[in-house]
Amino acid sequence: MESPQDKNRQLFQTVAIVASVAFLYATVLAKLGGDWWVDENYSHGLLVPFVIAMIVWREWDALKRLASGPSVWLGGAVILAALLLLGAGTLGAELFTQRVSLAVMIAGIIVYLFGLRIFRVLAVPFALFLLAIPIPQILFNRIAFPLQIWASQMAVWGIRLFEVPTLRKGNVIDILPGGGTQTISLEVVEACSGIRSLMTLVTLALILAYFTRRDDGGGRVANFTGPDFLRAIILMISAVFIAVITNAARVTATGVSTYYYGKQATEGSIHDASGWMVYVVALVMLIGTNYILKTVLRGGRLDLDPVEQTPVGAWHTRAVILPLVAVIVIGGVGVNWFVNRGEVIAPREAMSGLPEQLGNWQQKNDEIRFSKQTESVLRTTDYTMREYVLPEGRSANLYVGYYESQRTGATYHSPMNCLPGAGWVMRDPQYIEIPHSDGRTFTANRYFIENGSYNEVMIYWYQGRGRSEANEYSDKINTIWDSVTRRRSDGAMVRIMTSVGADENAAVAAAVDLAARLAEKLDPHVPE
Repeated sequence: MESPQDKNRQLFQTVAIVASVAFLYATVLAKLGGDWWVDENYSHGLLVPFVIAMIVWREWDALKRLASGPSVWLGGAVILAALLLLGAGTLGAELFTQRVSLAVMIAGIIVYLFGLRIFRVLAVPFALFLLAIPIPQILFNRIAFPLQIWASQMAVWGIRLFEVPTLRKGNVIDILPGGGTQTISLEVVEACSGIRSLMTLVTLALILAYFTRRDDGGGRVANFTGPDFLRAIILMISAVFIAVITNAARVTATGVSTYYYGKQATEGSIHDASGWMVYVVALVMLIGTNYILKTVLRGGRLDLDPVEQTPVGAWHTRAVILPLVAVIVIGGVGVNWFVNRGEVIAPREAMSGLPEQLGNWQQKNDEIRFSKQTESVLRTTDYTMREYVLPEGRSANLYVGYYESQRTGATYHSPMNCLPGAGWVMRDPQYIEIPHSDGRTFTANRYFIENGSYNEVMIYWYQGRGRSEANEYSDKINTIWDSVTRRRSDGAMVRIMTSVGADENAAVAAAVDLAARLAEKLDPHVPE
């Protein structure tokens, strides 16, 4: 039986640890909560802390039984790893690393105080938290784009079942309304690709599997028995297919409605309501799948070998708390100092001041501006997109998107992710050398891209802080280094496109020439 003094001491220790972690991760928690509030892909994160609290409360007795005492060295090593992750994420402006660091830190503290066995019960809460962390934009785009294409392919197949003529280019579906003379393009963006409902449904699948498991104390992982553990895995995989199928059905319905009712079928409250209907149908399908799996897998005993539980009666907090709190607070001071010291903003000229004459290339017409919606996705500090022409008539499109800081998550949008979604087919990737007038060269990416009758050569690279990189991952590493040594994370993505025409070599040479002329004039606008 614990004395009142022991309870008061443990309460004080708990408050000290929670306060120190909150201090260390204050900016991370604030940004994560803000993203949960505004990012529809991860809005389920707002409910995850409450679900975790419910699980902990439900398993409180089991947690006390499994608390095997402090594991200072192992827990300390995990805590140190969390601090290193947080430092790397903060220095490199990588929000995902910072947020994963929070999960690792909590795990380290639990091991430090209560040992490793307690994670038998806490596996699901940690998995739920990880599922609520927004993944990096680079990985997000690589997940979202295949889902867009998949949803588009399924939607076109569904639309044609209703004998509606349609044409797909990438994730853009063209439909000619009945009796109309102008096609309407339906773009299967992330909202209709399944990625939003995917993250929510996978999380719900895990929650559903957990709360419908056989609660007999068997199994090593979260007290799942063998059949229940298998059911949880299958259910989470099924959630991926359910998300994409239901969204493809929504696009199919939108396409058919567009054929009969025109553009208004893609706008307004009815279209928005169909999005909510997708969630409802997907949830019903998920519940039904879970019921079927429970019926199929309820027989037999495939239990994982349980770990013998040794009741210890009370929480073990014999580990010295002061060093733990001191390390976390010192780490918090360092991280907050770095965050609050700000970045060096290099002086630069606006992109609008880029010369209208680049070698033999002359700007044609005014700058091209994106829609407000596109600008909100790109989140550039400054950008320019222009058409340039040569005296003999060849034209080229130029785009430069500049980011003053990448610490807040705003970063480059690679053409590898954007153009295929607009219907472009990219082929024959190569690295190509772009020369400077002083004899230096830098490496850029070169692609041939096709979209219907359009056949273009594209060159692009990443530039900033005196560096020119073809590889976005190398550029990210350099951003971390420059953020540490120079307090800068600014940079730009530069892209050149021109028509191939009858001569691929001539087109490549023209694109290289414009890239070289542009690179010589970029320094005032993309500072070293």
